[in-house]
Amino acid sequence: MLGGNFQHQHYALRNIHPPLGVVWKKRVKSVVTDHPLALGDLIFAPTKSGDLYVVDYKTGESMGTGRLGPAMEHLPTIDRNILYAGMVLGNNTLVAFDLRKAVKKYSAAYPYVTTSPLIKDGKIYFGTHDKLFFCANIRDGSEIWKFTTHGPMRSSPGYAGGTIVFGDDEGWLYALDARSGYKIWEKRLEGSIFSHPVLDDSLIFVGTILGNMHCIDIHTGDVKWKKHFPGAIYGSPALFKNILYFGDNAHEVVALHKVSGDRIWTFKTEGVVNTVPLPSPDYLYVTSWDRYLYVLNRFTGQLIFKYPLKKAPKSSPIIYREYLLLHTANANLIAFANEKVVKIRRKH
Repeated sequence: MLGGNFQHQHYALRNIHPPLGVVWKKRVKSVVTDHPLALGDLIFAPTKSGDLYVVDYKTGESMGTGRLGPAMEHLPTIDRNILYAGMVLGNNTLVAFDLRKAVKKYSAAYPYVTTSPLIKDGKIYFGTHDKLFFCANIRDGSEIWKFTTHGPMRSSPGYAGGTIVFGDDEGWLYALDARSGYKIWEKRLEGSIFSHPVLDDSLIFVGTILGNMHCIDIHTGDVKWKKHFPGAIYGSPALFKNILYFGDNAHEVVALHKVSGDRIWTFKTEGVVNTVPLPSPDYLYVTSWDRYLYVLNRFTGQLIFKYPLKKAPKSSPIIYREYLLLHTANANLIAFANEKVVKIRRKH
């Protein structure tokens, strides 16, 4: 799912030690939505053009390409071998696709779905362009409840402790009861919220396009701290072991302490950083529009390694098994590994 868990924290529990090399590349046209997905021995690359590329994890060989719909804005979610996707064109905009049988299970008519679907307890939660946030039944896509917002939504919902949290284009942040759709609170922030909120048990972290990063109490909506940065924050943060990592349009990568908001370090790139950085136990992997993959020391921000990319990466990296996976726009899905692993793979 988006960010790897219900809180969208986007971290990895294992390192891919630099120096890195390329194990394989797979041509994937269009832009991969948010980041690749992995399940078993398969890598899935859903694109904004509505296609789903399926690739063998070990070799990068194509296992097939399917058409999910006319266009997607954000990442689908896989639950029990069913992929759930939202479309931003057409009439039947909520789609369930059976990955085992390679057939569409159902499609349901909703306004254009502009967030990643969140699957929890037999329900699908998603936002739309028509200022309506929905909860639907996972079995057939039928509506359970809906909630009216102040603006369209591109900020995908997160979940913690029975609460659904998401933002809208007008800068409102919402906390809803997941079961009933009852509004627990709403909070107006400065600037549109395009990034998805990142949650822990009691705190919400979310940025706005006016360059503000917020820490908000999930129970009350009170702002614990707010920090301003010189660039717009379109990308979402990552949270790992009490440290928040994110990028901005001022070409920065920033690490903050989650409780105090104090800056731990800043790393400067040569391009916009609006993908989600990926922290692991020792490293931070981050991409920039300057066409580089950077590997930083997670604790100090010191540059450890960088790799030139031919195209700008528009989707965030993930780690799956021995590989670091990322996509460069309208070009390739790339599997990186430690150079020793690359040599072994090439021998076989």
